[in-house]
Amino acid sequence: MNRQRAQIHTFLHSATILEKQLENLLGTSKIRHRQALVLEALLQIGPSSQQHLATHFSVSPGIMSSMTYRLEALGFVQRATNPTDRRADVVSITDKGQKILAGVDDIWQKGDKTIESILGTEESKRFIALANTLSRALGGGSLKSETSDKKNRTRTVASECKFDC
Repeated sequence: MNRQRAQIHTFLHSATILEKQLENLLGTSKIRHRQALVLEALLQIGPSSQQHLATHFSVSPGIMSSMTYRLEALGFVQRATNPTDRRADVVSITDKGQKILAGVDDIWQKGDKTIESILGTEESKRFIALANTLSRALGGGSLKSETSDKKNRTRTVASECKFDC
């Protein structure tokens, strides 16, 4: 029996290789790329609950808690008790976290240039557009800030971040 290999393997393999290259570049910053994405999200949307971040990034609350604990230990975020729900923490980025993002942005630019050097300018733009379409179709999309409506305790969206997470 001659089975055709699934085409997604090549995409996943390429993504893994690129992710490892970015992790190596981030090595001196002491954070991983997913932690950098959380910092970028907090910079864009402002203080947010760990649950909101966990939901958006499709990780368990425990993983998000561990991630924010590490970021807090590095001085990149701070946690405070949510004034409207004392059972929950609100996470916000610190000045130190904002400074580390300047270096991280340079690394993201290197990742973009790697893709562009391999695919060329036009194919790179097309690839990123397709990746954005795929991300949105799979539930990625733009991260929204959360605000608490005190009257009915529902969460509403206030603004969009300017990057896709």
